[in-house]
Amino acid sequence: MTVEDEVLARVRPTREQEDRLVQVVRDLVARVRQVALYFKLEVEPFIAGSVAKGTYLKDPDIDLFMLFPPDTPGEVVAKKGLDIARSIMEGEERYAQHPYLRGSYEGFVVDLVPAYKLLDTKVLQTAVDRTPFHVEFVNRCLGPEQRDQVRLLKQFLKGIGTYGAEEATQGFSGYMVELLVLRFGTFTGALRGLVDLRMDRPLDLFAMLPESDRPAPGQVPTFQDALVFIDPVDPSRNVASAVSAQSLGLTTQAAREYLAGPKLSFFFPARPDVLSVARIKGRLEVRETTLMGLRFGVFSDNADVVHGQLRKAVRAITRLCNREGFAVMHADHRVLLDECLVLLEFEVAHLPALQVHHGPRVGEGNDAEFLAKWGKDKRTLVGPYVEDGQWRVDILRPQANVEDLLRAELPALNLGKQLSKELEGGIKLLTVEDLLEEGYAEALTSFLKRTPPWRYGAE
Repeated sequence: MTVEDEVLARVRPTREQEDRLVQVVRDLVARVRQVALYFKLEVEPFIAGSVAKGTYLKDPDIDLFMLFPPDTPGEVVAKKGLDIARSIMEGEERYAQHPYLRGSYEGFVVDLVPAYKLLDTKVLQTAVDRTPFHVEFVNRCLGPEQRDQVRLLKQFLKGIGTYGAEEATQGFSGYMVELLVLRFGTFTGALRGLVDLRMDRPLDLFAMLPESDRPAPGQVPTFQDALVFIDPVDPSRNVASAVSAQSLGLTTQAAREYLAGPKLSFFFPARPDVLSVARIKGRLEVRETTLMGLRFGVFSDNADVVHGQLRKAVRAITRLCNREGFAVMHADHRVLLDECLVLLEFEVAHLPALQVHHGPRVGEGNDAEFLAKWGKDKRTLVGPYVEDGQWRVDILRPQANVEDLLRAELPALNLGKQLSKELEGGIKLLTVEDLLEEGYAEALTSFLKRTPPWRYGAE
């Protein structure tokens, strides 16, 4: 049995699981029709996602779209769609362009999503309206034997941690995986395609479209994303827009290594070993760096908002520290059960009190302004003076300690609405001793080791 045969044996649903899924889907569709009829609404149930395309793994989520006529006002679609959903199951209200409900039905995670029934993607009214067109395209083009190839690629990406277009992962959506298999034919073909990818040549599937539907030259916009795959049903959209440079790089390297030596660990990685407190301290002593943490509460029940604002915060804090001379060597965030953590590793945590501030070159025209400002500033120790034809001044550094810098400047940074509000209760800075005492060994291990998932246990 090959590695891929073994993977399929583990992820392909059994006949009994398929039969049960079919029954649950039928029940859900019938319930939506019944409730819509009760509310006197014209709504068409539509199964989407991997269940509709036969590319699902074991225990799939079920995506059921409730399609309203295109002339229905948006506020009616949003409100009545949720009314129908809540009549069928309890759940958590989530948001795409408008709200939808995620809950549990007969043991399956179900998304009940209001949308419009459209005839053309040129007249989209919400972001999810193109989904039925995706289902139709994949079902028309994907061969029966290719569905297992999609399953292999999905599990591969799950194993290496790049499956999912949500903000937490910034990876490959299920639809993107299906398009890759369509483009390259097989699982291994898709891996080779990613390894040989040329950034100046966007991927597309226009050859699979009827000639009348193919976009004319100049109709496809230019995208600046890490990976570009033009949506065959909507050429104005990049299906791969969620894929970050980090996820693409990790996936490309994993593909390269798998093609050189297939192993189950790419699909089913071992659990990473967590370093002991003593070993974490030992690693930090060898590195001779300073590690600090910033702790926040979970400030939103929307995971995309949480991860998005934390990434924004990491970028803003890194820029601040680098600008002030505290070089950030590594920075990342973690979302834990009931709190969020930003981790920062600094080359130095203390700088001299003296800072050389560079001004204009002599004779550039704004000499007088520089001299007037720094000649009487209380922070000035020496100068202004000329060195190498440029005005300079030796001043006292506002904060010579990175902890002081963060406490002074963080409240003024634009970290996002919810995260900035978190800082109103005070800045929760954690030294490495705090981090170790409070049980963050797992987060510190992944931050310090950065081992790719398929190499867990092989260090």
